[in-house]
Amino acid sequence: MVFGFIPTAQAEGPVVVELFTSQSCSSCPPADKVLAELESQDNIIALSCHVTYWNHLHWEDTLSQNFCSERQRDYALLKGLRGPYTPQVVVNGGGETVGSRKRAVQNLVKNAPAIDNIAIKPDVGVLDIALPDLQDGEYQLTLFTYGNEHTQAIPSGENRGRTVTYTNPVTARVRLGAWNGDTQILEFDTTGYQPEGGYVVIAQDARGIIHAAGRLKL
Repeated sequence: MVFGFIPTAQAEGPVVVELFTSQSCSSCPPADKVLAELESQDNIIALSCHVTYWNHLHWEDTLSQNFCSERQRDYALLKGLRGPYTPQVVVNGGGETVGSRKRAVQNLVKNAPAIDNIAIKPDVGVLDIALPDLQDGEYQLTLFTYGNEHTQAIPSGENRGRTVTYTNPVTARVRLGAWNGDTQILEFDTTGYQPEGGYVVIAQDARGIIHAAGRLKL
């Protein structure tokens, strides 16, 4: 158990904290610890998205996903950044900071605008995804699956000799399509998507800002 982390999340709704990280990045382990501490707060949806672009450094990240690199590049373009970097935290698709800067991450979480909740309920072979009533607009819906806490011994590369624990590593991304913000229930066929950790669904606008999110823990 980690002590000394100040609770920061608001009570109004979920707060989505995405950490872009890599087992091959020597600066990332402190950020991985920050994310683990945030996960202990009830209304935080914490996700580790492992990028691929450090895999040439004598170690291939066992959790890396091409879509994580793509998602981070999209954020960099939307935010006018020079490019992707690790460790990076993005909160509710808006504010971003270096993931190892604990106080900066806390402030982003504390000041994150409230978002709506997406309720996810399991049924036989499907998920029932209840979308809230948002302001009319166009939102993109994305479903993520994630695994359980994963501890990895790293024998080579920049983190050679370290054993690092990762929180909620993302294992799949499914684009569910556009949504206009009206209340409705979607049905998602879980065939081929049976994660160990759970499911997350988010709704983002064209700027990447998350307006609604929900999680189903397994």
